[in-house]
Amino acid sequence: MNTSAIQPTLLLRLQTWAALPTLALALWTGTSTSLAQGCVALRGTGMCHFEDFAQPADADLARGEWLATLGFRWFNSDRHFRGTKEQHQRFAEGTEVINDTYFWNLGIQYAFTPRWSLALDVPFVYSTRSSLYEHPGMGRHTTSAGGIGDIQLTPYVWLWDPAKRVKGNIQLGLGLSAPSGDYNAQSTFYTTNGPVVGPVDQSIQPGTGGWGFATTITAYREIFPRTTAFVNGSYLFNPQNVNGTPTQNGPGGFRRRNPYEQVMSIPDQYFGQGGVMYTIVPKWGLSLGMGARIDGVPVEDALGGSDGFRRPGYAIAIQPMLQWMKSRYNLSVAVPVAVYRDREQSVADKRWTQDTGIYRQGDAAFADVSMIASFSVAF
Repeated sequence: MNTSAIQPTLLLRLQTWAALPTLALALWTGTSTSLAQGCVALRGTGMCHFEDFAQPADADLARGEWLATLGFRWFNSDRHFRGTKEQHQRFAEGTEVINDTYFWNLGIQYAFTPRWSLALDVPFVYSTRSSLYEHPGMGRHTTSAGGIGDIQLTPYVWLWDPAKRVKGNIQLGLGLSAPSGDYNAQSTFYTTNGPVVGPVDQSIQPGTGGWGFATTITAYREIFPRTTAFVNGSYLFNPQNVNGTPTQNGPGGFRRRNPYEQVMSIPDQYFGQGGVMYTIVPKWGLSLGMGARIDGVPVEDALGGSDGFRRPGYAIAIQPMLQWMKSRYNLSVAVPVAVYRDREQSVADKRWTQDTGIYRQGDAAFADVSMIASFSVAF
C-alpha cells in the first residue's frame, strides 16, 4: 500500500484540531453584559454535549447541582458527491439513496465543584434508507434501523472559576465512548430470489462496534456588550480497526467489487463550530446568532488501523442560531445549511486503485439542511 498519498490527509486533520485551543484562547483574551452515501458519509451519533452556543448551560452549575439535557438532531440526505463534484445524474436516473435520520440524546451532568463535572450521554437513533441498488431488480425499497447508540461518559473542567470569569471561559473534556449501540442491525432486502435479511448500511447502523474516547473543547468570550463569540468541537478517537459486520461487498452481499471493503470500519469522527451570538432581549435571555460548522469522518484514524469500509468526507455549513437562557432553563436551536461537501477517497479506494491501476473513488450522499436543538434544566 502506498501510504504517501494518505498521510497528508491525516496530518491536515491533526493540524486542524491542534489549532482549536489556540483559537479558543484568542477568543478568551479578546475585549469584554451579554449572556455569560451511496449514502451518508457523516453520522450523527458520537457528538454529544454541543448544542449550546453563547454560553453553555453548565457554566453556572454550583457544587452538587445537576443538569438534565434532551438533544435532538434530524437530517434527510439525498444529494450525492464524489469528491466535491455533485453527481447530478443520480436524480435524473432516479438512483439516489435517501436517508432520513432522527437522533435523540439524553444527558445528565453532575457538578462536583463549579469547575469539575461529569456527564453521561445516552443517544437514541432511528433511520430509514430508501434505495434501488440494495434491492437489485426489485425497484426501490426501504430498510430501517434504530435503538440506543454508543454511550459516552465524560469528565469536564473549566480552566477558570466560572464565578470569576463570567464573560469568558474555556472548558475541556476527555470522555469514554462505549460500544453500546447495535453495529450489526438487520433489515429486509428484496432480491429476485426473494427477501433476504442482512446488515443495514453503515450509515444507519446505531453503533460503531468499538470502544473510543473523545476530546472536547468549549470556549466563549464577550467581545462587545451583548455580543459573545464562541467555539466548540470534539474529535472522537476509535482506535479499533473493523467491527466484523459484513458489507454488501462481503460474503453474501449483493455486490462484490472492492476486496478491501468486505467488513465495516470503525472510523473516527470530528465536529467543530464557531460563531457570534447577540442578545436581542436581555430580560428574556434571548439571543440570535450566526456561525459555521464542520462535521466529518477522516480518511484515516488518528490511532489504530483504518481498514474496511467507510465513507470519509466532511460537510461545511453556515448555521443561524437561537438561544434562550432563563433561570435554570436553556433552549438552543440551530439550522445548519450545507455550503461545501467533500466525499474523500477512502483507504480501500486507494488500495484498489493501486492494485488495478484504475482510479476508484466512491460517492456519498449529504443533507442540504439539518435541524439541531437541545433543552436543558438545572436542579
